[in-house]
Amino acid sequence: MISQWKSSLTKVSLILLAFSLLSACGFHLRGVENVPESMRYVTLLPGNASSELQSSLRKVMKTNGIEHRASAPYQIKLLTSRYKRRTATLTRSSDVDEYEISLSVIFMIADSQGKPLTSDITLQRERTYTYDSDAATASSEREEQLRKELHSSLAQSIIRRYLASQPKK
Repeated sequence: MISQWKSSLTKVSLILLAFSLLSACGFHLRGVENVPESMRYVTLLPGNASSELQSSLRKVMKTNGIEHRASAPYQIKLLTSRYKRRTATLTRSSDVDEYEISLSVIFMIADSQGKPLTSDITLQRERTYTYDSDAATASSEREEQLRKELHSSLAQSIIRRYLASQPKK
């Protein structure tokens, strides 16, 4: 009984030591940024950005502890977003072999009065996927998955740019 207790205590001690070392090296979950208290509230002005991008941006904001408020000290103005799909490669018989999808967004960061803190910032992400006409449903599901990844990636980049725009005091 005592040997089992010692064995359990040793395992728990090793696990605690591993977590202590992991946190001491600066590890944090991917996509989670250190947000200064002064930047925890932001007004999101969606412009004509897609609802998918807005949704992804709100999720990333929530993950990072940033709240959307109408009277926040900063604004993220999404000016435009654009999704494109084009044929990347063709087979010998001129059938589509690969598609390239791209998503771009133009946004700016402003203070509470709308005075720009940055000029217009353009971000773009691209992905290529293989298209199989015999499995069109699977290919369209793959495209949808990649589209979600593009939105998430752009949303994370927007938040990183927002955090980097903090005025120097």
